[in-house]
Amino acid sequence: MENELVRLNIVGITYNQIENGMYAMVLEDEYGGRRLPIIIGYNEAQSIECLLQKIKTPRPLTHEFTSEILDSFGISIESIVIKQLDNGIFTADVSLVRGDERHVLDARSSDAIALAMRAKAPIYTSRSLLDRCGIEKESVGPKIQSVAARQSIPARQAIERVMNPESHSYEDESDDSLMHMMEQAVKDEDYEKAGEIKLEIERRRGSAE
Repeated sequence: MENELVRLNIVGITYNQIENGMYAMVLEDEYGGRRLPIIIGYNEAQSIECLLQKIKTPRPLTHEFTSEILDSFGISIESIVIKQLDNGIFTADVSLVRGDERHVLDARSSDAIALAMRAKAPIYTSRSLLDRCGIEKESVGPKIQSVAARQSIPARQAIERVMNPESHSYEDESDDSLMHMMEQAVKDEDYEKAGEIKLEIERRRGSAE
């Protein structure tokens, strides 16, 4: 039972930079019962957020370039499995396949997830890790502190922002102004701002339907 694998889906990622430039990404088991928060750096957050918000960058980011290399050599990502080291840091096993060959490589969890998303490969973790580090969907508070402590960095603020997101308000901006701001943010490679603006544009379009 401990080695049983549970499939995870990505819930979201913080838009706001916090201490030391760290962000929180939250994954949820496929049945929606428990969430697994993982702290990641700015570059990884930017790469994942661009994909979540379908933002096309002027030049390929590192994970896009890596995905293109794998594709060009006929290598596919079969799956990734999130693990946790003794020091509390999350890592991942990445299963690569080419023809009859199969290799499992160790990677940072954030890099593995960014690549798996682009390859549309499933993301798993063990039932025991989810029971140990997961947070009940309706329960935040003390559990967040213990999870943050195990990751050994100031994670509580980041996790709280994902569990209770507060996006920047662009309500006073016109539609044309928002489009111009989003295009400028992409040109400036400020992808987190572009993601926020894109969410506001989609919210307005959804309200108009």
